[in-house]
Amino acid sequence: MRYLLIDSGTSNSRIRLCDEKGSFKSVSKQVGARDVAISGNNNVLKSSLRTCISEILKKNNIVISDIEAIIAAGMISSNVGLIDIPHISAPASITEIAKNLKTIYFPDIVDKEIIFIPGVKTGFNLENRLEEKDIMRGEETEIFGYLESEQEENCEEVLFMHYGSHHKCIKVSSGNIVESRTSITGELLMAIAQNTILKSSLIPIDQVNVNIGMVREGVKAAEVSGFGRALFTTRILDVMEKRTSQELTNFYLGVLLHMDLELISVLMTQYTKKIIFYGKKLFPSITVDLIAERYPQIETITISEEQSDFLSSKGAIKIYKKSLTWR
Repeated sequence: MRYLLIDSGTSNSRIRLCDEKGSFKSVSKQVGARDVAISGNNNVLKSSLRTCISEILKKNNIVISDIEAIIAAGMISSNVGLIDIPHISAPASITEIAKNLKTIYFPDIVDKEIIFIPGVKTGFNLENRLEEKDIMRGEETEIFGYLESEQEENCEEVLFMHYGSHHKCIKVSSGNIVESRTSITGELLMAIAQNTILKSSLIPIDQVNVNIGMVREGVKAAEVSGFGRALFTTRILDVMEKRTSQELTNFYLGVLLHMDLELISVLMTQYTKKIIFYGKKLFPSITVDLIAERYPQIETITISEEQSDFLSSKGAIKIYKKSLTWR
């Protein structure tokens, strides 16, 4: 069987063509929830999805009737996506998510129904405080793809640290998503680097050679002086100390990654044995070193961006197949 998987996030949308063996091909466009939020409508998203689906079918010499199911996950099911589908409440198992899939027809995108995977909300019981409340859309597919792949559906407590437009730490226990925390780190990184006085001090992220010493200095500055002051310290290091652009950018990354270390520390307990890092490749490689220094007893595993894509597809198909029991 073949499946089309739509993974639409904050800044990018990707269509994957997958088969039962787990292999996939994909096409993508830099259009996502952020574009919908800015424009005030989802026309640009619809147009991009229509183009991507047409392109991937044509490239592989197939038609839509050859597809078993179109499965969508991520911000596409939010109020800045195609349709706003309610999150389900944690603790959320794969079975609970599968029971809440929504099937909707968008003829202006594709002549086949699209099956939407709902997101998960955590911390929304009446007694929970605001700082405990969080939401996710899309990360659940990667998590359940990993758990099945590693045969850890009933694993004890483990943390997943996701890096994308938003950085998100998710606690999983006994195969259930139980809690999460999100920071807008990825969007902040780009917004600050491109639209503030720091632009002249920094280099593009894909040109960074990691200097863990400067990253540590950035983390420490944020811990001691706070986020805003630590960011401005990047400017001081540039103008007054004439640090190199590599040093400055590593310091800047440390300031931002301080927020991620806080996400992890809040969710970590005495029962946490493992942290899985995945997503944009630069951040896991840095954070793993920082975690090893602070928590040497914790096992760390890094999943490549390519492997993460595969696990996301695997998880989405697993959820869909689980749902067939109730269809």
